[in-house]
Amino acid sequence: MIKRTSATIAALLLSFSGIASSPKFVYKPASKDQIAQPNQKVIGSHIERFTKPYEVQRLSDDVYWISVSNYNVSLVVGDKSVLLIDAPHGTGARLLEAIESITDKPLSAILYSHAHADHVGDSSIIANKLKHRHIEVIGTQEVQSALISHGVTMPLAVTRVISDSFHFEGHKINVFDNFNGHTPDNTVFIINNSDRKIIHAIDLVHPDQLEFRSFSNVEDAIAYKHDIDFLLALDWDVMVTGHSNLGYKADVEFVRDYVKDVQNYIRQGLAQTDFNKHFKGDSPFSWYAGYTNEIIDYALAQMTKKYRHSREEEFDIVARSHVRVMFWAMFARTL
Repeated sequence: MIKRTSATIAALLLSFSGIASSPKFVYKPASKDQIAQPNQKVIGSHIERFTKPYEVQRLSDDVYWISVSNYNVSLVVGDKSVLLIDAPHGTGARLLEAIESITDKPLSAILYSHAHADHVGDSSIIANKLKHRHIEVIGTQEVQSALISHGVTMPLAVTRVISDSFHFEGHKINVFDNFNGHTPDNTVFIINNSDRKIIHAIDLVHPDQLEFRSFSNVEDAIAYKHDIDFLLALDWDVMVTGHSNLGYKADVEFVRDYVKDVQNYIRQGLAQTDFNKHFKGDSPFSWYAGYTNEIIDYALAQMTKKYRHSREEEFDIVARSHVRVMFWAMFARTL
């Protein structure tokens, strides 16, 4: 266990992200008893979160955020049992420990957000540890089809297909399957419980960080931009994300503005870059490499001026990939 003073933790938070210093957010230790207040996040650095067995934060009377290493899931406590939303690879044993620290009700169902094994791969591990007690596995038709078509064998197979909404032991869970940027099967859920609207939205926003490489290896960058806009338009109070901290509308607004800037700077680069000066040699690959790299370099330079300060390490790792993946999406579809 890594221990630091509060002052050191605050300094680490500032070093990881400028958004963490925003007065809009309050950082407190995770609590499985006290419901998080509006704009409350969990204090601690990414390293601390990774090295703890797990963290639990109560979000409403019956809904909890559980963080294990670098992954977050939601837990819904029903009348007789509990529903786990996602079961990330490498987290199964500790997820069960976290659930046991919250309630003595048994786990009866796992709900998949999408078919990526890093977010659902330990469902089979959980089943093994529970000695194959019957567990209902819930997902959309798209999730079920993605698991089958990609030959994914690590997670348990989907046994119940859902669409617009479904009920779990006194809770209505609304289903949104039109988030197609990260993956075509990515699904978002909203649970309204004790006057809190909790949204479970995975691999779209990383609160207190810049987005992961290529916007989390996005499959469609233009659709991803629309996903962010739609995420903002939905009615919710607090977000469980796949990684990092609890999320709020301000976190999504930051990503929206970041993506807009990437696109605007790419357009500026396109407007001022002359393809003819790259028309050298016999290979068209060489022509387009010089041309596109000049545009990407320009956009990255503008992003550096606006976003690199106070987050230098992560910016230098991921920002160029953001510009590059968005450039090619725009070049192909929507200049």
